[in-house]
Amino acid sequence: MRSVTLFNSRLVRWSGAVVIALVGLAVSINTLRAENWPQWRGPKNNGISNETNTPTKWSKTENVAWRLPMPGPAGATPAVWGERIFLTSVDKGSGDLLLLCVGTDGKEKWRQVMASGNKDVRGDEGNSASNSPSTDGEHVWAMMTNGVIGCWTVEGQEVWKFNLQDRYGKFNIQFGMTSTPLLDGDQLYLQLIHGDGNAKTREAVVVCLDKKTGKEIWKRDRPSDAIAENEHSYASPVMYDDGKTKFLLSHGADFIVAHDLKDGHEL
Repeated sequence: MRSVTLFNSRLVRWSGAVVIALVGLAVSINTLRAENWPQWRGPKNNGISNETNTPTKWSKTENVAWRLPMPGPAGATPAVWGERIFLTSVDKGSGDLLLLCVGTDGKEKWRQVMASGNKDVRGDEGNSASNSPSTDGEHVWAMMTNGVIGCWTVEGQEVWKFNLQDRYGKFNIQFGMTSTPLLDGDQLYLQLIHGDGNAKTREAVVVCLDKKTGKEIWKRDRPSDAIAENEHSYASPVMYDDGKTKFLLSHGADFIVAHDLKDGHEL
């Protein structure tokens, strides 16, 4: 059985008896509001939470507040804001790719079908619901490995949605475009690193979108000398920010590249 499980202040995803994803300090069942976890790398995009006094031991029964069965499996990290938990899943019956909102009380608030036609990878190692959602407390953004990306209000109303393959070309990547978009301010940053295996051709791009409209702000070709499957990247972009210098990092296809935030050029 697939389920979302709340272990006091920690939100964990289970598949059978195996933990397949963990959001650091996501939700509190106490009256005091806990720190939000708006995307897979956390509130500051560094994977660090400032929560304290959290459980250090848990199981299927110990420190469990509630469990909620899911429509099917997924490899994404839930995003949490206030009393809402956003996560993706595959409907095991229909193959629909879903964005769900679950309350911190363990009750499903809404679900939206983003696309259909799930693709499992290596049995149960992955599927099309592998990209993690993100939220700013007013809207939630989600992407699937087939390129469908969209924005919804936290109440579940669609704002915009399109397929990245229609805009940037067909993906040529063995296990699907699992890269998670990076939310920073009013922008969404994406690395679409894939290719036909020929280093002389260039399919990979790095893109910045307006989070409110989905419109392109800039696009840059992503350089690489990689060949064959090395052209494919399943990594996600990250933000470098030391308080003085800030830039985007794309990783994969044998390189890590720093990009200017204004127009995406290589630094």
